[in-house]
Amino acid sequence: MTADTADFPFRTVIFDLDGTLIDSAGDVGAAVNRVLADHGLAPIDAEAQRSLMGEGGRVRTRKAFALRGKDLDEAELSACVRDFVRYYAEHPIDSTVPYPGVIDTLGRLADAGVRMAVCTNKYEGSARDVLARLGLMPPIEDAAGADSFDVRKPHPGHILNLLARMGAAPGEALMVGDSIHDVKAAKAAGLPVIAVSWGYTLTPARELGADAVIDRFDDLLATAARLPRPQPQPG
Repeated sequence: MTADTADFPFRTVIFDLDGTLIDSAGDVGAAVNRVLADHGLAPIDAEAQRSLMGEGGRVRTRKAFALRGKDLDEAELSACVRDFVRYYAEHPIDSTVPYPGVIDTLGRLADAGVRMAVCTNKYEGSARDVLARLGLMPPIEDAAGADSFDVRKPHPGHILNLLARMGAAPGEALMVGDSIHDVKAAKAAGLPVIAVSWGYTLTPARELGADAVIDRFDDLLATAARLPRPQPQPG
């Protein structure tokens, strides 16, 4: 354990993925645009693609088609999501990279014995594939996606079910994310939450209601050490 992890108050850290650990909007957006092209629709630019991140494939696909003036019924939406998943799986890390400081910080947490997992609204298989390809799993040991349980963020059960699957105590865990969904889920689950300022949220990070905000991933350890320890939830 190094000096910067000696006072780290959490045994487990749950991370959001896209916009928190990795900048993936380019590859996600490319897959979305391939689906739009299949339907004769014009591509969406990079700025608009970033605004669609964070709510999972079904919401993103529906909104992408709506931006091009087309409403999808449930059958059409399901078919388009399947196409998106297939296209994304073909090119998941062409431009996707971990944010600066992520690899080093995760390594220091792992060396200190802190357990880590990802809770994301993308599908679990996609999340695990990207994490493995980027060399982040391990040290990240588990990942839960939109299809892992019967709820997803902002429902607190997404985080709590993941912690239960890990055998980790909510009263010793921290959430780190970039969106209001991360903050709401963490607060409802009784976890302290740190927001990152570089993510895909349309609402500024300092207005999300997190316990702290960091502007560099390198600041995570020192910022977490200043937070009060989480309180175990009854039941």
